[in-house]
Order: sequence, then C-alpha cells, then structure tokens
Amino acid sequence: MRFVHRAHPGRCVRLAYCLNVHPAASLAEFRAGLDSVATPLRERLAPTEPFGLGMYLSARVAREVLETPGELERLRADFARREFDPFTYNAFPHGGFGASGLKARVFEPTWWDAARSSYTLDVARIACALRAEPGPVSISTHTGGHNSALEPHTRAERIQQCGESWRALAEQLRARGAEHVSIALEPEPDSLLGSVAELDAQGPRVDGFGACLDTCHAAVMFEPARDTVERALSFGRGLAKLQFTSALALRDPARNTRGREALLALDEPRYLHQLTARAEDGSLALVADLDRARARFAAGERALASAEEWRCHFHVPVDLEGLEALGLEVTSAFADDALEHVLAQPERWQGGELHLEVETYTWSILPGLARGPGDLVDGLEREYRHVIERLARAGW
Repeated sequence: MRFVHRAHPGRCVRLAYCLNVHPAASLAEFRAGLDSVATPLRERLAPTEPFGLGMYLSARVAREVLETPGELERLRADFARREFDPFTYNAFPHGGFGASGLKARVFEPTWWDAARSSYTLDVARIACALRAEPGPVSISTHTGGHNSALEPHTRAERIQQCGESWRALAEQLRARGAEHVSIALEPEPDSLLGSVAELDAQGPRVDGFGACLDTCHAAVMFEPARDTVERALSFGRGLAKLQFTSALALRDPARNTRGREALLALDEPRYLHQLTARAEDGSLALVADLDRARARFAAGERALASAEEWRCHFHVPVDLEGLEALGLEVTSAFADDALEHVLAQPERWQGGELHLEVETYTWSILPGLARGPGDLVDGLEREYRHVIERLARAGW
C-alpha cells in the first residue's frame, strides 16, 4: 500500500507485512502463503490498488526461484496479476525460521561467512527482477552475528570483517546495476552492534548500506525513541526500513508476581526472547533468553530482582495496547513515537520513500489475549488498520 501527503509531493510511504509470519520451506509453501494470507488481506485492505509485500525467502527458496527455469518470469507475472508490490525484503533468517531449536542459530551464517553475502545477493537479484515500479528496494539483514559466536577479544576484528564483506557486496550490487537496492542493517539485542546507538557509533559506513530500525528491538534496549530515529536517519545511506513492532514490558518485576510468571511462562524453543532489566539509575542488564532470566531471578541476582522494569524481545501485535489481565504492558507508545518522528521528516527518506513493515512473526505462539479474535488474516488486518490510522493522523 502506498500513501502520499499533499504537503510533500514526490514522497510516499510504502506499507507491507513481513511474510516471515508464515515462513515457507519451499516455493510451493511460499505460493500457498500468498494464496491463504496475502491475497485475502489485499482484498480486505486494497482491492483496487497495488498491495505491498515484505518478502521473506529463505536461502533454499531463493535458490529454487533462481535455479528453476522460467520461475522468476512466472513469479513476476503472478505478482503483476495480483497487483503485489514487493518493495522490501527480509534476508535475516537464512532458513528454518520458526523451527524448534533455532534460537541464536537464526544469525547463522554470520557476516564473516561467505554464505551470508551469497544469500543476500540472491535476494537482491530476485528483488531487482520482481520490482514492478522504479524506486528504492530495501533488504534487511542482521549486523554481523550473535554474541554467542564471538570471543570478547575478537569483537573489533569481526566488525572490521563485516565491513569488508559489506563493501564486497556493495561492489557486486553496483556491477549488477542495483544501486537502488539498500541493505538495511538491523540491530538486535545481544548481537554484534546490537543497538542503533552501537551501529551508529561503531558500524562501518559502506555505500548502499543504511539502517533498519526495528522498534521492538530498540525498545528492549531502552533506546530513546527520537534519538534512535535520528541515529538511524544519519547512518550510512540513512533509514532504509522501519519495522513497526512492539515488545512486552513488565514493571516492578520483583513485586508483580502475576506479570513476572506470565512473562516467564512464554519461554519456548523457537525464537530468541532477549530480556533487558533497567535499574532506577538507568543501568541495564541484558539476559540472553527467558529461561536464563528465570534462573537468574530465582538465584536472587540483584540486577534482575531490583530492576524497575523488564522488557522482552517478544513481538506482539502493534494494535495491542496492553495485557493488564496478565500483569504485562507493551511498548506500543515507543513504536508510535518513533513513527511520528520519522513521518515528520520526509525530506530525509531514502529515494523519497519510507519503507514501513509490520513484523509480528510470533503469531502462532502468542497467548490468546495477545493474539485477539479470529485467524492470522484477521490479526494482520487489525495491525494494518492501526498503522493506517497513524499515517492518516499525520496527513498520509
């Protein structure tokens, strides 16, 4: 979906949902997701105009598309028939997304492994072939690797290696005439360059690379919304993509037993759920996942037991305003504030476009109160309408 503003001619907001909410292990599964989710969603929200897609193709599916004779042409024709607009891509999970035991392996391969560049280049080739309209294309990816893959003394060396890999990829994109493709580096807690502040301060500047601001990730790191937006807008090529997402929050975890137990009960074997505890003095303690948070709290660790608030990397629907019945809160106000600040500065958008993506990939594991009534299409529709309302308030 495309939104324009009377006072900002030549600028637009493109909105999509990320297809990793129904990840596909094969091209057949990918097409089935388009049929069962993307198409009915388009019919509800944009029956007479192009409908944006936040594409997710695993490395295996991307290879299948590129290696099957005529498949790119068939996919392009199918997208044209359905009026799908694949303007942004997620090249973070290499494969197995949603599989039990994935956890930190979602960062594999790292950016110092050639397989990461190969996968990203495959996605870029597909993106260039499928883009129906001229204009920028964004591809989000992680910033290097998970901290569990790092030795402390190798951190600076790994950042340097990432920069070398990024520069080599940029050269390959230029050689293919893909200067309109922006690689959007997405900081995630407990990873190399795990916050927008770290990315801005330490990340190598490479032509063609910008920032992907995930408002769930930034909220978990307690980054100030407007400062984070400014850093993302000023890094490299700028803000290539805004992932509009919300995290879970727990205030006064030592006393809020109901909320604490509800949060810790969400521990599950698929996705990472990093948790940050903030003390009254503003100091932060980062915990790798919910099972470790439970163990460390039970052991009486002061950083967790005396914290004024915990925030957890557990994506919840962006239209969700709270979970009072569970004693939990959400960080939707952070996401709203960040979006408002970005929308107020269209002159700083890459190529005149803001790429805006909803990415609540946790749909299948959300507790019922967070998921709301209906099926996935119903839930995505509510998220879209929440975002569309905020765009309308800003005149888009």
